[in-house]
Amino acid sequence: MMGAVESLAAAGLRIVDGWTEPDGLVPTVVTGQAASCPASDGRVEAMLDVLEPRLRERANADWYRLAVEGGLFSETDRRFLLAWAPEEDEPARWICVELRSEWDIMGAGAAGPLGSASCRPEFRMLSLDGNVLLFATTWEHDISTSVLKAPHRSRVLRNWAEVVADGSLDHPGEPPVGPAARRWLDAHRDFPDTP
Repeated sequence: MMGAVESLAAAGLRIVDGWTEPDGLVPTVVTGQAASCPASDGRVEAMLDVLEPRLRERANADWYRLAVEGGLFSETDRRFLLAWAPEEDEPARWICVELRSEWDIMGAGAAGPLGSASCRPEFRMLSLDGNVLLFATTWEHDISTSVLKAPHRSRVLRNWAEVVADGSLDHPGEPPVGPAARRWLDAHRDFPDTP
């Protein structure tokens, strides 16, 4: 079985050394609820039937289009954050990665650390400034890739962050997630009612 770094490399991602997570990013545990964000939160979605003959090609194209148009990264700076749990029983954390010139996020990536099988994605990505969340998930008959600008404006994510912030999801022996959720909420106390 491929190691974590090799699996990311097969997807076309390189871990950026020396990156330190700044305070105030949306916690990865909060972004786990992103698939529940409605279009009224500003979510833009691309959906494909799993029986689509060119599924990998079209899903990769949708991911790249949403990533660039949404602001996850730019053509000149292809670095972004990835919710990453190197071990199955570890909580996910943000790591900085860079997209290489040859990549296959929805094929080799989803078959490795970014999903459960080729073209069965399950991942969350965040722009370096924390203002763009891109995520993909697999439904019964479809795969969905979505981008959400200004995730701090999402009522779904804010409501879930309030639950996380009370500490009820913290587990003994693991770093607490409640304080990070509270910092994120506090950093975005004043936000418009609509995205």
